[in-house]
Amino acid sequence: MRIVVLHFLDAQNQKHSGILKKLVEAASKNGHQVDLVNANTDGASFRITPYEYVAVVACAVSPFSGKISPQIGEVLSTCGTASGKKGCALVLKNLMFSQKACRNLMRAMEKEGMMIDYFEVIESADHANYVGKKLG
Repeated sequence: MRIVVLHFLDAQNQKHSGILKKLVEAASKNGHQVDLVNANTDGASFRITPYEYVAVVACAVSPFSGKISPQIGEVLSTCGTASGKKGCALVLKNLMFSQKACRNLMRAMEKEGMMIDYFEVIESADHANYVGKKLG
């Protein structure tokens, strides 16, 4: 299965890059072809059409907020036909309201017609390894 891990994280952050690496490695070990796309830099030119499964990884805007970046909705609406695609919503744990941020991410994805079959709040790189096995 062709999977894209579309992330809205800071690529320079060591914790974020470790989590993304573990997600991709675990999904690849299950026999999937996994591509990692940084939506912050490649969001304008990215197309979702060739992928069968979309994993969106984001974090809340602030540690005390359940809001997600408005850029997520913009990228999902301009990246091609997302209607009918299976996907999952993954949010990095923050101090408070991680579940609310996950719910908001799912709403943004479902607004574009995606079918969410899995969601999770990722706590660490080891937890990301566990979550990566469930992608697809």
